Amino acid sequence: MYFTEHITTAHERGWEWFVGHARSRFALVWLALLGFADTVFFPISVEAFLAVLVLAHRERWKTFLAVSWASSLMGAAVGYWLLFWLFRMFGEPFLQSWGLAGAYTSFQGFLSTQIFLAMLLASFTPLPDKLFIYAAGILGSPFWLFLLGFAIGRGARMGVVTYLVHRFGAPVLELVNKYSGWTAVAAIALLVAYAIFRIM
Repeated sequence: MYFTEHITTAHERGWEWFVGHARSRFALVWLALLGFADTVFFPISVEAFLAVLVLAHRERWKTFLAVSWASSLMGAAVGYWLLFWLFRMFGEPFLQSWGLAGAYTSFQGFLSTQIFLAMLLASFTPLPDKLFIYAAGILGSPFWLFLLGFAIGRGARMGVVTYLVHRFGAPVLELVNKYSGWTAVAAIALLVAYAIFRIM
């Protein structure tokens, strides 16, 4: 019970921060930073701040959408190459020492042919995009197919959020605030369940 209460409290504080900074003169800078960080390491999705900004400044929705999308793309590219090089430095020697290089090569070949579709659909799953970005970098998937799939998928998701908030206003924002924390909990639960399934 304490765990879920802790997540809820952290989520509420984060939401208060979004609302407080939405009318700041540096709001666009914060949006760009969050969009970049979201796809590299940050645990909160940039769409939450994007939604608050669109509600506070509806006439600037196109600017907010473009900035959040472009910064997310840059973050995804950095996340891909960061994991690509880290894995080559530390991951590959580990796999070779445990005799797992063959399994890695097989999975790498499979994902390379599916990376565009995987990144396209990744934005519409409850799992964080970062997991797919990290996996693509670790497996050395074709970069431009990876980036194109991510760009279309993330752009579509951001476009839906922006349109709904711009069109319907506060009620949509309340839904995002109410359920985004529980979406994170569901994603963690799915990861744990998958890990247990693989071990068994």
